[in-house]
Amino acid sequence: MKTTNDTTPHYFDMIFEELKNEDSVMGKAFGNHVHWGYWHEPQTADISLSGFLAAANELSEQHFALAAITDNLKILDTGCGFGGSLDLLNQQYQNLELCGVNIDPRQIERARQNVIPRIGSGNTVDFKVGDACKLDYPDASFDVVIAMECIFNFPSRLDYFKEAYRVLKPGGRVVFSDFIAYRPTFILFALMCLPYISLLKKHFGEIAEPISESGYKQLAATEGFSLLEIRNITAGTLPTYKFLEKITEPNSQDAREMIKLYRFQHLVARLGLHRYQIFAMQK
Repeated sequence: MKTTNDTTPHYFDMIFEELKNEDSVMGKAFGNHVHWGYWHEPQTADISLSGFLAAANELSEQHFALAAITDNLKILDTGCGFGGSLDLLNQQYQNLELCGVNIDPRQIERARQNVIPRIGSGNTVDFKVGDACKLDYPDASFDVVIAMECIFNFPSRLDYFKEAYRVLKPGGRVVFSDFIAYRPTFILFALMCLPYISLLKKHFGEIAEPISESGYKQLAATEGFSLLEIRNITAGTLPTYKFLEKITEPNSQDAREMIKLYRFQHLVARLGLHRYQIFAMQK
């Protein structure tokens, strides 16, 4: 099955297929947000559908906290998916200019259906098909730029940083999350990944090379950003893997491969070989 955009990860094809079925748990789980969940108490996590949906909202909130969101801001969500995070902001704040960019026209079409400015809020919403590394916005346009669990799919982290810096106003923040390789065990992590590389590329697209925390610090310094905070939320995201395995029926080769990948990702995350971290930087 081919996507409408060759750069879009294959798992989005699977999600769009599931969205055609009103009874699909997968479709309900990822029809709004397309990212992991975050649980404050992962040891007792509710991994029902409702529990995951709440956790997916909470993962967005973790980013918003580092972005210092308030009313009266102009915010750009790069790799915006179906617009779920912008819709959360739309429901909670006033007088926001909310913009979303995604390379996949199908995702933008659904985002436009999902996110309608809340009546009486003064908010505006605009979605564009576009490349996060070649943004079609003027310099110094935004107070906040977000890349939630997607920067590893962008053509170049460096180019993305250049564009984020360009479109941010002075003092503006870029907040993004990534799966970070732990430098002391980098070689072990790379060796463990070798048997899974072809599956990772098949289902998650051309993923950028793993990067360490120090690698991001260097990128920030190179592009003129000041590092404000790094938050390691790995433990709170771990129940996501159990949820995904629970709802994925092994009734096709694709599904069986995805379950294999979920188990591998869960293992390396539990071992601390890669970490789910959120970064906040300021122009």
